[in-house]
Amino acid sequence: MSDARRSVLEFDVHGFDCGYGGPLAALALANFLQEAAGVNAELLGFGMKAMDSRGWTWMLSRLDIRVDELPREGERVSVVTWPAETRKLFALRDFILRGSDGRSLVRTVYAYLVVDLSGRKPLRPGSVFGDDPPSSSEAHPVEGFGFEIPSAAGMAPSFAQRVRPRHIDHNGHANNAHIVNWLVDAAAGEDVDGRESLSALRVEFLAEALAGDELVATRGAPVSSPFGAAASRSAVTQLSRGDAKVARALVGWR
Repeated sequence: MSDARRSVLEFDVHGFDCGYGGPLAALALANFLQEAAGVNAELLGFGMKAMDSRGWTWMLSRLDIRVDELPREGERVSVVTWPAETRKLFALRDFILRGSDGRSLVRTVYAYLVVDLSGRKPLRPGSVFGDDPPSSSEAHPVEGFGFEIPSAAGMAPSFAQRVRPRHIDHNGHANNAHIVNWLVDAAAGEDVDGRESLSALRVEFLAEALAGDELVATRGAPVSSPFGAAASRSAVTQLSRGDAKVARALVGWR
């Protein structure tokens, strides 16, 4: 893949990104990745302004993350990102979060949809890319990545979360970083004693969460897990609005 399609964005990890004392929190990680994706898309001509002019937008639909190591307060990190390929309705984007010494911290594959805002309906990625779809000879940073969330047993309530105006993004719904954060929080429950750390995460976004929505977070034990040695413990979590599922996740800890 040409380096012309690749962007590197640097971030300082602050105490508020970590909860003061812990490693980088899921909310901050998702925000770092989202910011880098937006900058790269803008540079390549299909960022928010270009999409908005056509009445379209990008919406994150799936993600698969592997954590090698989470940075801590005071570290300077960089997110390397590039558009990787298209698969049916999905535009795949790859990320690697690196430490200042170049070591791999987090590896990620995101799957985006192109959405026509007038009807909230997906379009094929070719609508954006035309005859020049992303193509990379480089392997995805998550080997054997996937987006399926296994079924779970013993799903039980974890907490309720009202969507506030501060959670809403440019697309008019709760931003993916907040959804990710709530799904990870639901997995932690009362079982995590503070010594465990996020090691793997898959998320499937199923419906939009709007300001005022009351979401119920639940968690249960997965019947199986694709994370293998990447996680010593896993949980399936879900955010629901009444009977409607908003998002599901498989969360792994080490």
